Amino acid sequence: MSTNDPQYGTDSPQRTRSWKTRFFLLGVAFVSILGTSASFPLSTRALHLPGPAATPPPHYTGPERTARPDVIGYHGQATRTNTLSSAWASGFATAWTIPAQDGSLLPAQLIAEGSTLYTLTYGSGAEAVATVSAYDVSGTEPVAQWSTTGPNPSRIRAEAFPSSVSTQDAILLSDIIVDRSTGQQTQAPWGFDLPMGVAGSILVTCDTFSSCSGWSHESGEWTTLWSTQTSPQRRAGLAHSGLTKPTTAVIGSGTDEAVVVPVDDAHYAPQIINPTTGALTTLGDAPSASGGLSSRVTLAGDGLLVAGEKETIAYDTAGQVVATFNAGWDLERFPTTDRELPSVAYLGAFLTQGNAQWTSGALERVYSKDANGYILSLTLSNGKNLTLNPGESFRETRGGGGWSVAQVRASSDGKALYIQGYSGSPTDSFFFNAEDPMTYVSPVMNEATNFVWVYDDLLVGARSGAIVAFTPDTH
Repeated sequence: MSTNDPQYGTDSPQRTRSWKTRFFLLGVAFVSILGTSASFPLSTRALHLPGPAATPPPHYTGPERTARPDVIGYHGQATRTNTLSSAWASGFATAWTIPAQDGSLLPAQLIAEGSTLYTLTYGSGAEAVATVSAYDVSGTEPVAQWSTTGPNPSRIRAEAFPSSVSTQDAILLSDIIVDRSTGQQTQAPWGFDLPMGVAGSILVTCDTFSSCSGWSHESGEWTTLWSTQTSPQRRAGLAHSGLTKPTTAVIGSGTDEAVVVPVDDAHYAPQIINPTTGALTTLGDAPSASGGLSSRVTLAGDGLLVAGEKETIAYDTAGQVVATFNAGWDLERFPTTDRELPSVAYLGAFLTQGNAQWTSGALERVYSKDANGYILSLTLSNGKNLTLNPGESFRETRGGGGWSVAQVRASSDGKALYIQGYSGSPTDSFFFNAEDPMTYVSPVMNEATNFVWVYDDLLVGARSGAIVAFTPDTH
């Protein structure tokens, strides 16, 4: 972060004085004269000594309000434009809750498609079967469509990307295939592999060890098309930066599609696979062993970017270098993560100039002398700038160099702002009124994870024993 905190001293040497008197029987006059003559040099020396330890002035935080605890139902617009609704500026409340499987050791996994919310929960121990349920959430309260229990999964991943892959007829949850209309579950033929995405008509899976495979689905049967050895992979799937919010590992479109391999990015260079042929392409060099940091990979609509310490290299879907940007992995601002995946060119303009024309805007943390601390600066894609001073729950302690967010969303008019995963509170969520500054917080929301946006004004998360939906409080 280019903006630095004022630095305050913490160590103050204490001035000591030691007077040794050799002659006890001195006259009062002599002592007085001596004290007078010594006072000037002592005072002069005192000007060069540090004073008492400086105390940092308090950080003046903005107003804050806790969300309503009562359940109000959903009364929103039921539209999804992938842009935050302005209604969140008035605060938020719990819309509804759905009890989740109490025996599960993991929060429910959530998938939103249209007006349907799919939930996946696991049992525990010998009963670690997968339960998948579908709900219509377009009304005031969710309406259950179906719920099924399938075979024991070969592997349960607490966190993985992609978390799921959708086809026209099914949802692929690791090694479980779920029929979208009936909920019927069947065991997938790819076993331990993690589905990475569908490119054209080909599903690409990776075993999160050292290989990926291509699959076709015809006449109800899955057939292996190819299998390719890769560099060692991450057990949790693909790691990608927060600059964009992809849903699968597929980049590009049409005949130019490619799939990003979930490579162990701390030790090996990124790789992509041609979904038609299985041909593997390695992008650049492996991270420096002495650097201690992995490359940051950002998926774009027509390629991907690989950031190092001081520069970012852009590749197309064939693995060819198309641009180099003078910007490294440290970010001073973050784009809002709504809308579609931007192009490589758009991302390059953002990294070098700060422009986020493909989305609603960009957020930056800046230091304010008036607040004696950090505030937030939101610049909309139309050039309008708004600043707000977050409440106490969002305040970061002094001395923080960098910052990060997992997700940022803003309404197109700049009235409402949402931040998830602030660096000082990695699991907390915050809504803001940016025009009439107010920070909205909720202990219930901070307990939730695995958030999905069903509509612009309906956010659903999972916590232990429950699935909770949040909506703007317009009352």
